Amino acid sequence: MSGRASIAGVLALVGGLAAAVGSFLPWAEVSAGPITEQLRGIDGWEGKAAVVAGLLMIVAGARVVAGSNRAITRMRPGAAIGGLVAFGVGLYTALTAREQLLDATQGQLPRAEVERALDSGLLELSIAIGLIVVIAGGAQGILAALLSIGVSEPAPPPASGGGLRGWSIDPSSGASGPPPTAGAPAPPPPPPGERGPSG
Repeated sequence: MSGRASIAGVLALVGGLAAAVGSFLPWAEVSAGPITEQLRGIDGWEGKAAVVAGLLMIVAGARVVAGSNRAITRMRPGAAIGGLVAFGVGLYTALTAREQLLDATQGQLPRAEVERALDSGLLELSIAIGLIVVIAGGAQGILAALLSIGVSEPAPPPASGGGLRGWSIDPSSGASGPPPTAGAPAPPPPPPGERGPSG
């Protein structure tokens, strides 16, 4: 296995682990004075999608690390799809975290009041470590897929042409069989003056 293939496999494997583990970690923190609430990714559909994407990258990368047949070819789409999903979901959540918080509190508090609390600093919203880990894992999966482009599968070992011992193949005629053996030596001529067996 080439060095690029090994690096791509490790990147996909580590990126998948990061995306899956990061989904169970806090993605956002909401603070109001001394009270802080952490929101985990797995609690929403975004976190569940990141787990599936992480598992896809783990399987793809593990095949390459284990050196299975045609692993690099099969890893490329798995790492690309899993990486794009994890990276996209994480980036979407980071960019829309404020709107998602406003939607979540809409049934309990007026939206305008929550917006004023966020703007004044009475209510603080911050991105937590889990979301960063998921985004980084997705980026690793994308990088693994890009790195695997152009990497070819190792050639299969040549077939043995030994065949059966003592047998040979004539490439010109296509006939096969045991090698020709030398004929029996001719009997020596009779001494002069003696008649042969025919008399």
